[in-house]
Amino acid sequence: MGRDGAIGLGLLAFCGLLYWQTGAVSVPPFVPIGPAFYPRIILILLAALAVWLIAESVVRGWGHARPAPKAGAAAPNYRLVTICFLIFGGYVIALSLIGYLVATVLFVLGLGWLMGPRQMRGLPTLAAVAVGTALVTFLLFEKYLHVFLPRGLLF
Repeated sequence: MGRDGAIGLGLLAFCGLLYWQTGAVSVPPFVPIGPAFYPRIILILLAALAVWLIAESVVRGWGHARPAPKAGAAAPNYRLVTICFLIFGGYVIALSLIGYLVATVLFVLGLGWLMGPRQMRGLPTLAAVAVGTALVTFLLFEKYLHVFLPRGLLF
């Protein structure tokens, strides 16, 4: 088992710890599905993926070493990762200022433009995806799960 297996084992232990912690969540008497139901579903799915990662690592075995970088290959550029983290930080700040809907549209639009092909003809599609993502998640959380999302100072 290699590095992936070790990460999978750590993730599996983390999922087990969090699953155990969900047992401490109080359950209202008249609610059929308690507040720990959805986190447990997510933790079970994450634990299944961790087991998959462990199994792949075991099947692959210890013998496969990481390939050496090719001569003349470009050094990794972390500029894009840094910009993504800065955009995410701006999104977190914007949530309380302009609200969930507008901040999410701007966040998805900004990351899509940064990570995508950056062509003007693809901008309407990207805008539709951004608006659709914001509306679907808003309706899912607000109407189905009854989780209130930030409204912001402006909206």
